[in-house]
Amino acid sequence: MKILENIPPDSSQLLELYRTVGWLTFEDDTSIVEEILENTDEFVCIYMGDTLVAFGRMLTDYRMSAFLDDIVVHPGFRHMGFGSIIINILIEKVPKVKKIKLTTFNAAEFYKKFGFSNPSCTPMELILDQK
Repeated sequence: MKILENIPPDSSQLLELYRTVGWLTFEDDTSIVEEILENTDEFVCIYMGDTLVAFGRMLTDYRMSAFLDDIVVHPGFRHMGFGSIIINILIEKVPKVKKIKLTTFNAAEFYKKFGFSNPSCTPMELILDQK
């Protein structure tokens, strides 16, 4: 296992990891993945050999708030602690932040282990691209 922080993964490997877990919101466009990586404040990659098996990223102002996004682990490598490693590393990168937010559809129990709870506000979103 190899853990790399803020060293961009190959965009085609990250796209394949997204594809493996069913996250194909941007078709097969590696240039979009490259742009996402360029505009992300913090990220962590976990490799087995040369294969990207887990990835997570964070958007933050380093003071008031941060947003965890795209915490993804290849199905064949789940329940090995990779998601926990990624979250712990990302949380350590923002020691002054007051609030870390995230959105999940099916992993709430996993995130509760780190102290996350349901928000006291109503989550909302504005979807701009309906493609």
